[in-house]
Amino acid sequence: MKKNIRELALSVLIEWEAQDKYVNLALDAHYLDTLSPSERGALTALVYTAVEHKLTYDYIISALAARELSRLDPHTVNILRLGLCQIIHMNSIPDFAAVNETVKLARSSGERSIVNGILRRAAREKDHLPEPDKNKNYSRYLSVKYSFPLKLVKHFDSLLGREDTERILDYFNNVKYTDLTVNTTRISVEDYILLLSDAGYKAERNLDTGTHIRIDRSVNPENLPGFSEGYFLVQDRASFTAVAALAPKEKDILVDCCACPGGKSFAAAILMGDTGEIHSLDLHESKLSLIAGGAERLGLRSVIPDCHDGEEPREDLIGRADKVICDVPCSGLGVLGKKPDLRYNAENTMDALPPLQLRILNAAAKYLRVDGEMIYSTCTVNPEENERVVEAFLSASPDYAPVEFTVGALESENGMLQMLPHVHKADGFFICKLTRIR
Repeated sequence: MKKNIRELALSVLIEWEAQDKYVNLALDAHYLDTLSPSERGALTALVYTAVEHKLTYDYIISALAARELSRLDPHTVNILRLGLCQIIHMNSIPDFAAVNETVKLARSSGERSIVNGILRRAAREKDHLPEPDKNKNYSRYLSVKYSFPLKLVKHFDSLLGREDTERILDYFNNVKYTDLTVNTTRISVEDYILLLSDAGYKAERNLDTGTHIRIDRSVNPENLPGFSEGYFLVQDRASFTAVAALAPKEKDILVDCCACPGGKSFAAAILMGDTGEIHSLDLHESKLSLIAGGAERLGLRSVIPDCHDGEEPREDLIGRADKVICDVPCSGLGVLGKKPDLRYNAENTMDALPPLQLRILNAAAKYLRVDGEMIYSTCTVNPEENERVVEAFLSASPDYAPVEFTVGALESENGMLQMLPHVHKADGFFICKLTRIR
């Protein structure tokens, strides 16, 4: 018998939590051939909402059950999370339907009683559900309200201060959009905006870059006009800004050191008019098909995928590159709105990553010719992965120096720019531009 959407969502949540999988991987495993596009959309919305607000729901569950969460069966907790996400955050579903249909997921009369009681009370009290006292512990209050681990809230507070911490958490949870880089080797930005308008999509041009546009809501890119024709790629404006800062030119030789899934390589190829050579390198051979497939859809012949470890330079490319992209693995603190499950593990990676990032930067720098330029970038707002890595590199590498850059109204300082989600209305992104001086 085919599972309904709530049953599938429960299976995904259990698998995600029990096996510590990325939620998108757990979700993909349940995209059965029998699901229609609308059913896939409903399943995705249900799962991502439950994951994004997990800590909020857990606090409410514990308060309404009058017991520690650890004293409840994990299966019961996941049912309750699904019920609460429908009651609190999915207003298109009537409360009575959310309660009645979610209760059906219970395995026994005892579990049904617990689920029914808590969800009915939550529906009655939805406008004044329990939350921590902000006057007693403001960080705890933010952690529960926005569903971010307390350690992460304190980390943001130490970097940004109380007011901006709440602003960035609110941004992650509430701002939804779709950013596109227009493939100007196939269509002009103006013509593609008109094509979107004719299809009912309102798009705004990014004045900082010109080649980049934003649709003011989340959409499935495959449903947009021109997808199969390769008229665009999905790319946040912060990511495109990093490539624009590098300013690759026609016929450049460019090396992208940690290239998968290929977005920066593709953006560079577009800015270069699909001329020159772009060596898109990545450690994971299994992911190279993402680059090859994307380049084929976009019709970009200058992109050359290859499997290579970013910690060691490829011998035949040493000293040859005009431009280098060094976008390293990071904690992802700037993309927590798009990857809600990442917030629960990001704090565990912040300390371990800088040594790896520095090794990759050291290797990437060897590709540059004299007077060549590179960017070091991350999608995080953690100085230990950003400024501190660059400082460590420069202190041991006298042949390299920072380069100031501007992208529209955005200006670097000492060759560095930290984009903040709630300030720049984009992913949190760190960009540093460097040159080889001898």
